[in-house]
Amino acid sequence: MKRTIAIIALCIFCGFPALAADGTFTQEYFYGMFAAEREKAVARLRSFAAENNGYVKFYSSTKVVLRMPAERVQRIREVILDTGYIGDERIQRTDVGESLLDLRTRLKTKESLLASLYKIFEDAQVQQTLEVEKELGKVVMEIENIKGRIAYLEDRILLAEVTVSINIQPGSKKGAVSGRSRWEWINSLGIEGLMSSG
Repeated sequence: MKRTIAIIALCIFCGFPALAADGTFTQEYFYGMFAAEREKAVARLRSFAAENNGYVKFYSSTKVVLRMPAERVQRIREVILDTGYIGDERIQRTDVGESLLDLRTRLKTKESLLASLYKIFEDAQVQQTLEVEKELGKVVMEIENIKGRIAYLEDRILLAEVTVSINIQPGSKKGAVSGRSRWEWINSLGIEGLMSSG
């Protein structure tokens, strides 16, 4: 019986040709921002997610993590600049096309194996049913694990993750409007100090 199952698995696996990867990507955005009012920045980021079919994964007074549709996440910079300026920015894109291709191929293989095992089970003798049932349970569990992994990767492709760390703007007071620019390179010129001295 074990030899029969092994032969079926080998034949099924060899029956699927290799395909080229689709080249799909997951996207993660990391921002360090400075804001005169942290509460206002947090509220703006949360509302942005709700307005664009995203959701807030986590938030506190100093950090917000959003999940956003990949095609809308580019506007996040505008939202940050509405309430402060960007001090640090990092974008990470990961190609998971090959991983998805491998998982989908394995899923087809396991599903075909499962169908074959059901046929064996129907024709099995009483003494063979326990062995086949054990193999069926193992294959079903493997299929569910593969499906879960595929769903996870597809979700990561559809929704980008945005992490924004919110720092208090230097020299700002709560409720006051700072004279610092939203652009860090302008701040580095020391224009703010010249204006205040005048």
